[in-house]
Amino acid sequence: MRHVNDLVDFSKEELLHILELARTIKANPSNYAQLLQGQSLALLFQKTSTRTRVSFEVAMTQFGGHALFIDWRASNFVLTELEYEIEYLSRNVEGIMARLLSQDDIARMMAVSQVPVINGCCDRYHPCQGLTDVLTMTEHSDKPLDALHLLYTGVQNNVSNSLATLADRLGFTLTLATPRVTDSDDTTRSLQQRIQASDHVRWIEDPNEAIATADFVYTDTWINMEHFNAEGQASEQEALVEEMLPFQLNESLVGDLDVRIMHDMPIHNNFEITPGLVRDPRSIIFDQAANRLHAQKGLLAFLLADI
Repeated sequence: MRHVNDLVDFSKEELLHILELARTIKANPSNYAQLLQGQSLALLFQKTSTRTRVSFEVAMTQFGGHALFIDWRASNFVLTELEYEIEYLSRNVEGIMARLLSQDDIARMMAVSQVPVINGCCDRYHPCQGLTDVLTMTEHSDKPLDALHLLYTGVQNNVSNSLATLADRLGFTLTLATPRVTDSDDTTRSLQQRIQASDHVRWIEDPNEAIATADFVYTDTWINMEHFNAEGQASEQEALVEEMLPFQLNESLVGDLDVRIMHDMPIHNNFEITPGLVRDPRSIIFDQAANRLHAQKGLLAFLLADI
């Protein structure tokens, strides 16, 4: 039984196989219409979601299976120990996808579940998004994967952490243009050590230093989705925007370069990206978002159909 946390436990060959499954199934969806017939996937949401819920639900439907949506706040997960509920849940389904606030809770789930658990996003990792991003890059370049250069500009977060894992495993170049990381907890230190040790990941403070050689430029939200619309946060958000403007994905940064523009959504106009770049001819943001379905299918086929 395999769990999916940050993909660090997956070999290069396994990751390439998942991506190839995604491409194959995307090209011939009718051939896999009964792949997971009779199987159920529980979708547990503590965090808000659009793309994660839609892509996993549609993937299970198109595979002939069933997706069971569970809202953390409308279930007994708010009343009792997480381990008890997960051990029960895992006796009723073939897999669990969990989109939670804390990596610690994802780890607790994996320790007791009797079926594969997929980390659908937490505070540390976003492996499903990372697989989607790599799939999308391979579709929008004629270069081999290990010749691609991805520039990520913004904050180091769950998305950039999973991209760093994939760059290290698969051999493409990832440049992280972010503020210096100051967190001192054990998990952050471990992640930073992994980044520093990789031959394929480097960190810089100015995205302008790397944009000229990038095939893709990527950004993500600067503000945790759970806090974006919170009351009383206006002054804090204004201060953050001022601090982060050097890392904004905008027209000044990309100029007329032949670079593809990426964002994992949801988008906050004039924060991490300008609206002009969202609709720029070089933008592949909506192709990238649509690929969540296909990357999820590749992952589910690997985990639940063993192909």
